[in-house]
Amino acid sequence: MSGLCRVLTFVLTATCIARSCSAVSELPDGYPESERRKTSLTTHWKFHLGDPEGNYYRSDVDDANWERVSIPHTLKLTDINLDGCDDDKTQLTFHRTVGWYRRTIKVSDNASKVFLEFEGAHQVTDLWVNGEHLGQHAIGGYTPFHFDITSVVQSGDNSITLRVDNRRREDTPPDPGPFDYVKFGGLYRDVFLTETGPLHVTFPWEDFFAGVMITTPTVDPLHGNATISVRTSVRNEGIHAKECGVLTRIIDAEGMVVLRLWDTEHIAPGMDRTFNQCGGIEEGLRLWSCEDPYLYRVNTTIFDGDRVVDCVENPLGVRSVTLSKDEGVLLNGKPIELLGANRHQHYAFIGDAVPNSLHFKDVLQLKQQGMNIVRTAHYPQDNALLDACDRLGVLVYEEPPTWIGIGNDAWFENLERAARRMVRNHRNHPSVIIWGAGINHRGAVPRMHYAIKKEDPTRWTASNSAEWTGVQNSGVTDLFTNMDYDGIDDWTRDEFLLAMEGIATPENIALYRSDPMRLGLIHWTAHAYYTFHPTKHPGSRMRSGLMDGFRTKGIPEDATSGPPVAMRIGADMEGRELIADGSDIVMAYTRFVDQEGNTVSDTDLDVHYSVTGPASIVGDGIIDGANPAPVSRGAAPVMIRSGPSAGEITIRAQCPGFDPVETKVTSGPFNTDWIAVNARPIYDLQRVRVDMGEKGQLVQFGWRPWFGENDQPASIELDFLSGVAVELKTGSDEGVARWLGEMNVKGFHGFVMGEGVCVIDPEGFELVFSGLPPGRYALTTFHHAPVSNTNSMDPNRERLRTLNIHQIPVAKTVSVSAKSSSTNAEITSGKVLPETGPGTATVHFDVEDSEPVRVRLCDDNGARGVWLNGFELREAR
Repeated sequence: MSGLCRVLTFVLTATCIARSCSAVSELPDGYPESERRKTSLTTHWKFHLGDPEGNYYRSDVDDANWERVSIPHTLKLTDINLDGCDDDKTQLTFHRTVGWYRRTIKVSDNASKVFLEFEGAHQVTDLWVNGEHLGQHAIGGYTPFHFDITSVVQSGDNSITLRVDNRRREDTPPDPGPFDYVKFGGLYRDVFLTETGPLHVTFPWEDFFAGVMITTPTVDPLHGNATISVRTSVRNEGIHAKECGVLTRIIDAEGMVVLRLWDTEHIAPGMDRTFNQCGGIEEGLRLWSCEDPYLYRVNTTIFDGDRVVDCVENPLGVRSVTLSKDEGVLLNGKPIELLGANRHQHYAFIGDAVPNSLHFKDVLQLKQQGMNIVRTAHYPQDNALLDACDRLGVLVYEEPPTWIGIGNDAWFENLERAARRMVRNHRNHPSVIIWGAGINHRGAVPRMHYAIKKEDPTRWTASNSAEWTGVQNSGVTDLFTNMDYDGIDDWTRDEFLLAMEGIATPENIALYRSDPMRLGLIHWTAHAYYTFHPTKHPGSRMRSGLMDGFRTKGIPEDATSGPPVAMRIGADMEGRELIADGSDIVMAYTRFVDQEGNTVSDTDLDVHYSVTGPASIVGDGIIDGANPAPVSRGAAPVMIRSGPSAGEITIRAQCPGFDPVETKVTSGPFNTDWIAVNARPIYDLQRVRVDMGEKGQLVQFGWRPWFGENDQPASIELDFLSGVAVELKTGSDEGVARWLGEMNVKGFHGFVMGEGVCVIDPEGFELVFSGLPPGRYALTTFHHAPVSNTNSMDPNRERLRTLNIHQIPVAKTVSVSAKSSSTNAEITSGKVLPETGPGTATVHFDVEDSEPVRVRLCDDNGARGVWLNGFELREAR
């Protein structure tokens, strides 16, 4: 048995044992148990605002009166006027303080390595564990980081304290400013306790070779195949050398493994080893596109000898993106018109502290409005946003955190570090096609371009230009991305243009659609966002937006309505769940309608909300506009935050003079096991492919040859599962089996279809399978009558003249049956395979005992020759 087969057998056995044990594991079928644990630390935080020089990290601190919060968390809820703060665009005072966060974490008894993993925090984070300072992260607030806390934790309960510092700094972009958006403070993205064994995959942002990096060096939309390269870095933090194996499996959307890559390396103690693996999907490839965002999964399983010790997964969307001066952007060889919006991560009241579900809802809303690209203005955004873009088919232009200001040398160091982390963190997302490689409005920065190209040479870089700061061009970057509000004066048509900002009027959209050198238009902005820039609306610091800060699109400007006569309420639960983690939020809206059911947009009515069940109203009694809620763009919004327990929630809306209305939602339980929450089944079913023909045939690459002789007993032993024997038997003593050797046929799997065995027998013939273990199987047979397409230089032509096998009358249809399963297939013929491929027949059968399985094949109408070129036997679900 090969090394890979031995490992696969072990994985399947270990998985079955794990599933049959106690409820310790909640992993789905086939997903490997490993030493990696990833626990969400969303709940049970205690929070204190201010006192930057405090000593709240001490173990004896009394935090009994601190506020109890869940994350994502903002330092302070704020109304849409930023509580009346009159900062300018350098944001000198707003949220310019620290937040202290404390909680207890429980470390497993057998954890070898223990980490705290952060998706982002504003903007400098210090960590103490059990009173001991573990370090500081000061690159910025928009990229992930982690701390290794192994040396100071013990099994069981441990105390952690965070000081999340949002004070202004000269060396941390986008500070020192100015910037046209608000940088809220707080622990505003997910935090995890991650535990591994000593042999583990590294975090992707650690360095250039860290983590898992997936690329597709070649994608062929015409023939439906792709080359997949996977680079995995594994660290040995044990005291002994390890024989490390890396099993990489590409898994389709149904959970079926379509590619396996296996390598082993010796890793000395304290060392990292990078595994470079390359294979491909050669048939049945599904491409990722905006219309069909098909996702594979890349499951990376790490072995210490024969023992599974680590497992991580990444998304894979196979797509090609190219440029054409005649057609613009080509996605999988087809032109695509880029139309989208810029997106700030701000929400009303909660600022940047947006739960994952609302990141998803933002992308869903843009998709439903016909958009296919989003620019993350002006900083890297949440993992959940990229996940949503992958799932929904929305392209991404992501950029590091800048606006117009340019800082000192230390500032540039942190900007480059942030850019590299952005790429390392999101490089495996198929939705990402462009990295910003400039300072926003200032244009291309060579240092940024080269750093990003080093990290990821497969995607375009963009210049982030704007005429507001002077005439520019693409510089060293791949794309000239400029602002287009009233036309672009400095564009010479010598380079492609992407309007990274602009107004999506019908006239502008038509202009870009009519010119392939204009790649697309990205509207400013998707949603109203917080800014200290002057706004058009007194009493509101939320600016611009196709939708407001509550994600209300509004109604057409020319819509008319009569006076309001009733209220309508609804909660936006489309495409999502509400999780009882104390931080998830669902938006609900109440609209006033006239006698005809038309939404009334112009009204000064307020709506008072109440909630029963395990939930609360965000900002209720704390900030103006939360409750009661005024009508904005035709709707009175309310933000409903889940509580710590699951259950039915009733949202009630009231307004004097109208009958109250209600809607109900149900929150589901919160599972802190992040691996179990995200894991999906893996069906690693074995298969064997057999290419049949006379000795000397051209054997298809990756197939098992079966050489036969005319009218002689034919059998083969297959290395499939525990070993399977196959015999070919004619149905009668008068049966004739003619085996054909080398012949050329053009088409996919032409080596298989160019040769085979032709059986002439009124009773047909059988394939008899012995030794199959109990289970369910599928057998696919291939049927093509070949005709040589070789030229006069091929000596096989002389050999064919003596065989005359091609003169045997060929059946048009073959009947294939096994036990209670039967089907028919047309037998194709000729020098070239049809575009639809050869004739194929698939039968399913169950094996319950040791009896051989007989598969019968015969001419469906007579005793003509039946061609069998090969077959595929596989396990079936």
